[in-house]
Amino acid sequence: MRVTKAFTFLEVIIGFAIITVLFLPVFFALTSTLQDTERCYAEITAIAHGKFVMDTVLFQIPWRCIHEGNPCIFSDPKNVGTVVSLLQSIVPKMFPDGGAGGMLVGDGILTDVRGYQYRTRLKCIDLDNVFLSFGGETFLPNKITGKDADGKYNLMKKLILQIKWSLRKGTDPKTDPNSKSLFLVAIKSDLER
Repeated sequence: MRVTKAFTFLEVIIGFAIITVLFLPVFFALTSTLQDTERCYAEITAIAHGKFVMDTVLFQIPWRCIHEGNPCIFSDPKNVGTVVSLLQSIVPKMFPDGGAGGMLVGDGILTDVRGYQYRTRLKCIDLDNVFLSFGGETFLPNKITGKDADGKYNLMKKLILQIKWSLRKGTDPKTDPNSKSLFLVAIKSDLER
C-alpha cells in the first residue's frame, strides 16, 4: 500500500495566513496610493477651476460689470447686448448653481465627474480710497476720475476667490469640517475710462 503525502487542513490555513500577512502591506500601500491620487485629483481640479474663474474675471469681464459684495454681483450698467450675453453665458460656468433670484452672483457649487463638490465664492472690494503717486505728487481717485457705474470714485477692485472642497465624494464642503480651501487674490484696475 502506498501512502500519499497531502496537506492537512491546518497546514492549508497556516499557509493562507502567511500569504495574507505578506500581502497585507502591499494591499495597504495600493489603497493609500489610490487615496493620495484621489486627493491630488480634487486639489488639481480646484486649482484649475480657480484659475479659470480668475482669468475670466480679470481678462474677459469688463470692469464696470463686477460689483462690490461678498459674493460679488455681475451686471452691465450700460446694458450692452453683447456684454449681457457674455455674462449670462460665462457666469453660470464659473459659479454653477449660483444664480439667486435671476441675479448673476459670484457664488456657486461645482460637482465634477467623480462626484467631488467645489464651493466657489468671489468677493469684490472697491478700493475707492487708494491714492496714486506720479512724479512725486499724490492723487486721490476723486481728483483724477469721475464716478464709476456704482457712483464711486474708484479705479481698482480687490478680488478674493475662495474655493472650498471636500475629500469625500458627494459631500458639500460647507458641511464638512475637514474640507480644504484655496484662496486666490487679485487687483483689477479700471482701464476703460
